[in-house]
Amino acid sequence: MGKIVEMNERTTASCESIARREDNSGCSIKDVMALVKECGAVPSTNENFIASIVFTKRAEREIFMTLETHEERFEWLTRKHEWMTRNDVSK
Repeated sequence: MGKIVEMNERTTASCESIARREDNSGCSIKDVMALVKECGAVPSTNENFIASIVFTKRAEREIFMTLETHEERFEWLTRKHEWMTRNDVSK
């Protein structure tokens, strides 16, 4: 039983260490959500809501970061929301 407890403690410590790592690539959720707001997708808009869902995935954040203007970013978010709503990806 003591060995199981020890292994559990190590696993927990390892998971916490991974969770604390900072993303210095400029693609952190915090960085990307700041750009979401800057492009006009403020809280309570469909675009902001969809960003909060899709940007939990790093690949989605990286795609968004390739867009160069506020207009391109807002349009991408609008289309992403429309696509996800039309295709009901929650099923």
